[in-house]
Amino acid sequence: MSPPSPPRWSRRRMLAATGVLPLLACERRASPASAHDGSLRIASQTVLADEVLWDLGPSVRAHVVAVSPMADDPRYSRVVDRWPAPIPRAAGTSDALLALAPTLVILASFTAAETRTLLEHAGLRTLVLERFDGFDDYRANVRAIAAAVETPAAAEHVIAAFDERLATLRLHPTERPRVVSWNEGSVPAAGTTFDDVATAAGYRNLPAEQGRHGHLQISVEQLVAWDPDVLVVPCDAERCPETTAEIAARPGLRATRAARDGMVIGVPSRDLYSTGAGMLDTLARLRAAHPEAAS
Repeated sequence: MSPPSPPRWSRRRMLAATGVLPLLACERRASPASAHDGSLRIASQTVLADEVLWDLGPSVRAHVVAVSPMADDPRYSRVVDRWPAPIPRAAGTSDALLALAPTLVILASFTAAETRTLLEHAGLRTLVLERFDGFDDYRANVRAIAAAVETPAAAEHVIAAFDERLATLRLHPTERPRVVSWNEGSVPAAGTTFDDVATAAGYRNLPAEQGRHGHLQISVEQLVAWDPDVLVVPCDAERCPETTAEIAARPGLRATRAARDGMVIGVPSRDLYSTGAGMLDTLARLRAAHPEAAS
């Protein structure tokens, strides 16, 4: 027989015993936290928020009391080692995060349900970023974060810099090669960050042209049947040439036009799967590989 479940209030009692709960109760009774009076304490639980909070500038960084555990992971983050070491890399389900008594916790729609429940039961204010599917969603997320930390003007500066670089990189070619982003069978179609990036770089996202939407799984046989002109694959930043060579030589894949023409392009996973400013780093790589980029 399984042991009885702990009472629903056991977590609450534990927090009270550590002194965290009274502090949280005080936060709930106090006036809304404000960046202007110094009471705002921000905890990020997403890589995108880690990046945006940094980009919003020193006045916002001063209120950050925790960043996500992946803030320094080079596979995902473009702010590796930027946040000072004394700022905790705290998980949302940890007592360490609760002990920091944040007045704002930034989450994502894909944040684990138990994390969101824990924070809600603790009475913490949360901002949940809902969508991550391209340039417009990035702009919306920057504005949402900036509004939550009372720096809307800073958001417009960040977005203006993003749009200025986007305009510089955007390509308007006479011919648009057919491209597929491939990660062991997973491919992005319409309504994804890659679709925005590929279009801006002067390509036709082949799965989107097939009427597909979102992220899907396809077989190697399907990829060979599509026979893309360009194949984009994720890689470690230090091993992109080796990765692209290995993939181009695989049975099946080597039969594609992309492999035959030397158009298998490796993009560091941090950039290829970015939902933030890293999207433009992917765009820069694809633009550089475009046959009409020099013209």
